[in-house]
Amino acid sequence: MKSKRPELTAGLVAVKGAAAPAADMPNRTGSSMLPSATRREEGEGREEIVPLNFRVASSFRREFKTYAASHDLKLNKLLQECFAAYRREKGD
Repeated sequence: MKSKRPELTAGLVAVKGAAAPAADMPNRTGSSMLPSATRREEGEGREEIVPLNFRVASSFRREFKTYAASHDLKLNKLLQECFAAYRREKGD
């Protein structure tokens, strides 16, 4: 019985790091299409976006994400606002 799948050839196999967009792919031109590292947040200058990794209790994570979603905030924006409020409270 012959397989319905085409036979793999060197032209069909993907090579890591050699990906290219299709020839008919439109260019990314809107500001919403910029990579997050160069995207400009409202009121902020262009600054490189880097990860901030730390562990928290799963219940805190769930509560934090739920609060952000219910108030239509991104997690990083909520964290920035929390930190700013903390600094104001402490007088820094």
